[in-house]
Amino acid sequence: MTILNKLARPLLATPFILSGIDAVTKPQGHREPARKLWALAQKAGLDKKLGISEPTDTALDLVTRASGAVVTLAGLQLARSRTPRSAALLLGVTQIPLALANNPVWEKKPMAARKKDISGLLSAAGLIGGALIASTDRSGKPSVGWRAARLSERAAESASQRFEQIAPTRS
Repeated sequence: MTILNKLARPLLATPFILSGIDAVTKPQGHREPARKLWALAQKAGLDKKLGISEPTDTALDLVTRASGAVVTLAGLQLARSRTPRSAALLLGVTQIPLALANNPVWEKKPMAARKKDISGLLSAAGLIGGALIASTDRSGKPSVGWRAARLSERAAESASQRFEQIAPTRS
């Protein structure tokens, strides 16, 4: 791993870890965004599939704490370079609905009122982009798919050579 990765991964993970800890310790501050996400889920018809008509504050707190714990653990995994690609992908994907819920640009009409949400949305987009880039960083190592294909090619070559040794071709 390069020195850049050793520095960049913890820096990228820090905002995720802090927001996850905040969600775990103070879920009441995250209820309103959770309600907005629930409204989107209702529009998608997920409320009927889950069998929940309207979540209570306790249910919202539980979901907020659970998602905060997931984000915190994934952030720690990324910061410690333990399964960094999976952790970064999880962070990037979970941040998308949270960014939209925390920065509802479409709810405010005058541009002056939207500026804070636009700024927050762009900051979140930067974090999402960084996490998604980190999810593809192999630190100079080839992907598992490439390694499996190479192993398969070598096995086929080895089998072919052995077959030729056992049964030489007749000319």
